[in-house]
Amino acid sequence: MLSPDAKTWIKLVTALFILKILKAHAAHGNRIAAEIKLVTGDAVRPNPNFLYPLLRQLEEGGYIEGSWENPATRSKRVYTITPCGCDYLATLKNIARAKMLELERRHKAIRDYLFAE
Repeated sequence: MLSPDAKTWIKLVTALFILKILKAHAAHGNRIAAEIKLVTGDAVRPNPNFLYPLLRQLEEGGYIEGSWENPATRSKRVYTITPCGCDYLATLKNIARAKMLELERRHKAIRDYLFAE
């Protein structure tokens, strides 16, 4: 089971992926998931049970807007980023950058110790 900190980190990174993709173009959930898989070389494979609630949360927060591709059938909800979402994207980038730099520093220290001759 993941710690609350790990869950928060995964949510932050996934939200960052979503907002970055939507800044480039509008997309529905399956396309967002496919792009995340593509750009990470399959290292990140968003679970729909995690992705869609996060999309709803981002929409409820005003960071993205969704509209039905075909309102009559409600088959695909297409999302776009809002100006508030663009600001949030910048905030998430700063948070993620700091966390990743710290993780890289810790990994380097471990690597340097374990593999030093």
